[in-house]
Amino acid sequence: MGRPAGGPGWTSEGTPGKRVEVASKVSGSFEMPRAAKQETGSRGRAGRLVEATDGHVGRQAGAWSEESSPIAAVERALQVLSAFRVSPRMTLEGLAQATGMYKSTLLRILGTLAGQGYVFRTQGGEYHIGGTVFELGSRYAESLSIEELLRPTLQELARSTGESAAFYVRHGASERQCMLRVDSPQMVRAVLLPGQIMKLGKEATSLVLTAHRTPGKRPAAASEFLSLTEFTSGVGESTTASVGAPVFDSRGLLGALIVSGPVHRFDAATASTFRARIAEAAADVSFKLGGIASPAGRAAGKASARMS
Repeated sequence: MGRPAGGPGWTSEGTPGKRVEVASKVSGSFEMPRAAKQETGSRGRAGRLVEATDGHVGRQAGAWSEESSPIAAVERALQVLSAFRVSPRMTLEGLAQATGMYKSTLLRILGTLAGQGYVFRTQGGEYHIGGTVFELGSRYAESLSIEELLRPTLQELARSTGESAAFYVRHGASERQCMLRVDSPQMVRAVLLPGQIMKLGKEATSLVLTAHRTPGKRPAAASEFLSLTEFTSGVGESTTASVGAPVFDSRGLLGALIVSGPVHRFDAATASTFRARIAEAAADVSFKLGGIASPAGRAAGKASARMS
């Protein structure tokens, strides 16, 4: 079949297999941060280092596996720190409302956090995020590699769906660009190169990229992602169907995860299954990028989604 300039084509040649492609040139506001060498620290008492993957989308080797119940005191301290995601300055009353803790408990936790530089108290009596948090944030930015984070997610989506998986970003005001892609293992699959720039249209990719443009706006919970997915069939390319979900970081929309393939393989039941899988993957990546407004919102939940 022929293909219009700039659009995906189809191939049934070659040996089926999984291929990962990455855009060689990054344009627009999206930037692939450099990867930093990861150092493995000492093993703590709360868990052990697991070398094998468990098949969960986005969960990689080297993840901590809990061998004991969560430490309540640590959870409360982290809950207090997370309250500052809403505002960099908080009163004791505001923290009590945000966390549901007694002020006496908060004062003990804040005293401990202040001693380690995570918060400090102003002369006006407000609490402010401390320099240690800024230092950790800087280390996070230095070590983060978007490509390393997205690659296993796309590989898992391609494996579990049998279709091609890709990540797109906005390119200017009226275009979209494929930044990373994993080909379908099937003989008949779409052909599209990373780095390719196309016009925004009405297909799932464009719908996702144009629907979430408010700066700083992020979902409050992972359960919201299913309702944010889009499905189109035969739109833009008459032979192509696709399912998409937004990926957020702390600043708002980062891009779109997409699963696409030939129309005849995307019936209603299949599309519904793919929407659930891509929503889970998008929520997992967004959580790791600070794109879910509430840390407690990471827990999976049920959400209704309408077919578009």
